[in-house]
Amino acid sequence: MKILGIVLLMSLPFVTFSQVLEGTVYGNEDGEKQPLPGVNIYWQGTNRGVASVGDGSFKIKKGPRDHMLVFSFVGYEHQEIHVHDLDPVEVILEPNIELGEVKVVHKNRGTYLSAIDPIQTERINGAELHKAACCNLAESFETNPSVDVSYSDAVTGAKQIRLLGLEGTYSLLQIENMPNLRGLATNFGLTYVPGPWMESIQISKGAASVLNGYESIAGQINAEYKKPDADEKLFLNTFFGASGRLEFNGNGNIRVYKDVLSTGIFVHASDQSKKNDESGNGFLDEPLSRQIQVMNRWKYNNHKGYMAQAGFNVLTEDRLGGQTAFERGMEPLITNPYGINIENDRLEGFFKTGYVWPNQRTALAWMSNFSRHETRSFYGLNHYDADETRFYANAVLTRDLDKSGAHSLNAGVSFIYDSFNESLYDNKMEHKEQVPGVFAEYTLKPSDHFTFMTGIRADFHNLFGTFVTPRMHLRYMINDHVTIRANAGRGYRTANVISENNYLLASSRELKWIENVFQEKAWNYGLALVQKYTLWERELQLNAEYFRTDFQTQLVVDRETSASNIILAPLDGKSYSNSLQFDVRYEPVERLDILVAYRHNDVKQTIAGRLMEKPLISRYKGLINLNYTTNLKKWMFDYTVQFNGGGRIARYPTENLSIASASDDDEFSPYTVMNAQVTKYFRYWNIYLGAENFTDFKQKNPVAGADDPFGPRFDATNVWGPIKGRRVYLGLRFSLNHQ
Repeated sequence: MKILGIVLLMSLPFVTFSQVLEGTVYGNEDGEKQPLPGVNIYWQGTNRGVASVGDGSFKIKKGPRDHMLVFSFVGYEHQEIHVHDLDPVEVILEPNIELGEVKVVHKNRGTYLSAIDPIQTERINGAELHKAACCNLAESFETNPSVDVSYSDAVTGAKQIRLLGLEGTYSLLQIENMPNLRGLATNFGLTYVPGPWMESIQISKGAASVLNGYESIAGQINAEYKKPDADEKLFLNTFFGASGRLEFNGNGNIRVYKDVLSTGIFVHASDQSKKNDESGNGFLDEPLSRQIQVMNRWKYNNHKGYMAQAGFNVLTEDRLGGQTAFERGMEPLITNPYGINIENDRLEGFFKTGYVWPNQRTALAWMSNFSRHETRSFYGLNHYDADETRFYANAVLTRDLDKSGAHSLNAGVSFIYDSFNESLYDNKMEHKEQVPGVFAEYTLKPSDHFTFMTGIRADFHNLFGTFVTPRMHLRYMINDHVTIRANAGRGYRTANVISENNYLLASSRELKWIENVFQEKAWNYGLALVQKYTLWERELQLNAEYFRTDFQTQLVVDRETSASNIILAPLDGKSYSNSLQFDVRYEPVERLDILVAYRHNDVKQTIAGRLMEKPLISRYKGLINLNYTTNLKKWMFDYTVQFNGGGRIARYPTENLSIASASDDDEFSPYTVMNAQVTKYFRYWNIYLGAENFTDFKQKNPVAGADDPFGPRFDATNVWGPIKGRRVYLGLRFSLNHQ
């Protein structure tokens, strides 16, 4: 009994002083308080925190040494308050003034759906990115139902995404609201954005705003890097894969002069030096590769309406693939093993600035970036060398047309310069794009329940002449539970025929094309319905959406007409894509988040005079994602299962079965992929262990004719599923914030 009394006396201080503080967080929206769900709330100097719920309220335990409470939410000013008692607190966060488009969104367990944007926009933040290995942008969508990621071929390691059933080339890929990762960066650009560098990702479906240009057809994906004036002082990440993949990422912020001038330094290095051939076909499952990348960025903010940001990024990469017997330094000769070598060097720079007038009704912004990309490569006996120089600039004037903010106008000018030099099959090719453009966009928002946005732009292309891009977006909140969105718009894009399809060189068939640059045109229409309800005191969200894309002109990759060529030719007939998606998000018990989604793809294209399913695209995708965090987020468990529907495989007709793969199936069957990860959190660091594709499913025979790679049957481009089996990985993250 004495011992029990001593234990009770020792625990009394903790019982007495570990009490609960309650409060509510609001956002200042045009002078009105709006509850903010998803705000990160924690005691300064600790890892003990919570997030506000649907009505902005929160409860957090207060210890005897807890006095400074921190409130942090993307798009709003960081705020700290001193807490000296247990009286309920009320905090109002002020919106940040940022360059580019500001999205106020509703948090949903690491994924946000915009609550006010008329464009169907999904935001992925750092919490969602921690659910998987997320070593680069291509690997950031493993838990996302909207974006598919796959290998474009079985030997180069190039990855491609699909949005609305269409290749990533039809989505405008942006870095901080500026077009990027196009041209020579199309095939490998998704691996050029390290996951630990990213602050968030925004996925917008359908035709985007005319402010961002004319290129988005299926939608746009925008990645935001961490800002140099953020609270994070130092972040380090190391990653080790059982297949031999090593990676290091680091970034640090330095406040050069108070909170006015700051700089951020980012470093990335990755290495794959272990040879893997799980299929036993004599070809590497993934190329040996090395990538080094360094970025430096600066930010100036005088907190009086003026802001400027600038930076540069340098990248070098070397990929070596093909047969396992091919070694670095070997010449591409028929007497040697089949090899692939791709060297990329890339330099990027950006500058953007903006000023908001004191009356808060007028703002002017300038955004520009520059890139220089050089590629030297060979695929077996085929040599492909190229360089690209690109410059982009955009000036936008924003004006509220009345004091209420119900009417606003965005107008501006843009300019694109893109210069290509390419060499393939001893053919020298070059072209230059020079595209000045003007645009205007009007927004009507008479109330929080209704938004109508319409825009138009005219661009003056030196190769394709003048063309006009109209777009319209509508959002209407029927009641507190149901929001409907509709959009329609036209999109254009320049197809760089060879640079975007050079992975097709990993085949015995030569490429055949008419012109090396081509303009694609399409209309996109979309309808989305979002419903939010409270079920057993927890938010239930239902989302349904349908998008259709109709092409007027398109570059068609024809693998089915000729036994000796892969033909890249303009569309002659119909081509369209229908995408229908449903998803449900719910938290059945505290700290367990469930996402269930299903998407049906109907993608058809006229090939060789026949309208047929586009090959290598799954007819449907199902996804279940489970995320559970223990109290105070000491542990996090994630599980994702993807159900991929079958599809068509392109085969060319031939009577000689020894040449073609005509004996193979013309369809691939449905398959399932599972990923899982567990993360242990400590005060300043966390460790994570995971497995990708842990059921070890692999596509059979991803390299046709592997026994004779210089023969007529060789083809490594018919890839529809995983080419690598189970991948176990271990990682460590360290984070230190400014005090």
